[in-house]
Amino acid sequence: MAAPGHPAARSTAFPDWQRGELAPAPPFQPRRWTSLIGPGLLMVGANIGGGEWLFGPLVTAQYGGQVMWLATLAIVFQVFYNLSVMRYTLYCGETIFIGFFRTPPGPLLWTIFYLIFDFGGLWPYLSSNAAVPLASVILGRLPTAAEGSLVRTLSYCIFLTALVPLIFGGKIYNALERVMVVKLTLILSYLGFVVVVWVSPSTWWEIGSGFFKFGTLPQGEINWATLAAFAAVAGAGGMTNSAFSNYARDKGWGMGSKAGAIPSAVGGRTIKLSHSGTAFDTSPSALERWKGWLVHIRRDQLMLWLPGCILGMALPSMFSYEFLRGGVKVEGNAVAAMTAQAISVQHGPVFWYLTLLCGFLIMAPTQVSQIDAICRRWTDVLWIGVKRLHKLDGNKVKYIYYGILAAYACWGLVALRLTPNPLVLAIASGTMMNFALGFSSIHTLYVVSRILPPEIRPGLLMRCGLACCATFYLGISVITFRQQWPNLKAWLGL
Repeated sequence: MAAPGHPAARSTAFPDWQRGELAPAPPFQPRRWTSLIGPGLLMVGANIGGGEWLFGPLVTAQYGGQVMWLATLAIVFQVFYNLSVMRYTLYCGETIFIGFFRTPPGPLLWTIFYLIFDFGGLWPYLSSNAAVPLASVILGRLPTAAEGSLVRTLSYCIFLTALVPLIFGGKIYNALERVMVVKLTLILSYLGFVVVVWVSPSTWWEIGSGFFKFGTLPQGEINWATLAAFAAVAGAGGMTNSAFSNYARDKGWGMGSKAGAIPSAVGGRTIKLSHSGTAFDTSPSALERWKGWLVHIRRDQLMLWLPGCILGMALPSMFSYEFLRGGVKVEGNAVAAMTAQAISVQHGPVFWYLTLLCGFLIMAPTQVSQIDAICRRWTDVLWIGVKRLHKLDGNKVKYIYYGILAAYACWGLVALRLTPNPLVLAIASGTMMNFALGFSSIHTLYVVSRILPPEIRPGLLMRCGLACCATFYLGISVITFRQQWPNLKAWLGL
């Protein structure tokens, strides 16, 4: 029987929550370390991507390690965001994106609003950047402007290949988890080996201490667009963080176990997704179990995601700084393969290929997770918000997901054709992602403070953390916009 839930959650466009019982959180046992594998580990694998491999070399080569504190603040503030969006899912089994659409003034405005904010993540820049190391392997050197057609063709292939893992695995979440675990194992093994064996103590200190030099800025002219993009992609960034809510549901955490998951096209015949959320009554016994789930998601964030993201930013930065220090100016395609060129000069051509492979493995799988995040955000909105779809069986949600995926595949090929310099595109996308995360932090704060019952709402520390996240990302976006406005005016002919 449906129940209205909290009055603030009522919406004429979205069904009221069902009622159910909250199951206990799984107990943590060190011997069963695989119980830790969840959204945190999946997202660490997804988040060691273009930001770390593109902007780590770019920023450290130009400014050294003194600006790494921007990554520290970005990642720490995102922890508050991640915990908040998972809190919403633990309570009602819905994703935070549905929570956004439950708030006034209603779905129509938020659809337009978040489509605009999502635009920065719609450009498949990781495919275009992952094509560079692949082209370098084929050519035996860095590609030049004359090989632009080769790089573009490879970017098409990488983009289309990124769609394949989303088709198999039962739950789409399961396929992503396997891909990211393999990626993490390979990437951290190689980068860890190089950093331990060849990176000097001075580089360790330069990068490591930079994570704590809060407020320190380079002397002279600063390109805030680059630093803003660096902050945008440290951790997750943009609307990507909202995927923690989706993955917590698909993992079956909290009331997500009542909602189901999005099935893959192959192997997901028995998996279904509910058309409505399911909340629990806040009885004393349920609240005791609720505390166990809060501990569970904090463990996911503080033991896996936060240190994993710091390590994922530190290792590529140490790697690049060791071989590219000295204010090297990086432009265009060179950013994706310059470290490979530098290390091969010192330690042999085999490391040219290994480092290029590392760069490819960092960026290409992350494109998979970014495509999935975009598709599942809008699948959830349509599946719950469009009443005509409520007549469909829960297994049929895959038709919505794959319909959006097909449309995005077509758009991605067009976008790659229109793609300018891959680095310029990455910087522009990062700036837009900052605006998205800054505003959605405010929106999340409203949702968890108004829609959730008083007993479930976050405390003062969590609310302050969300406010700081919004201030940080909106602030750095405003600084960037003001600096780049003259260039934008010239481009627009104003």
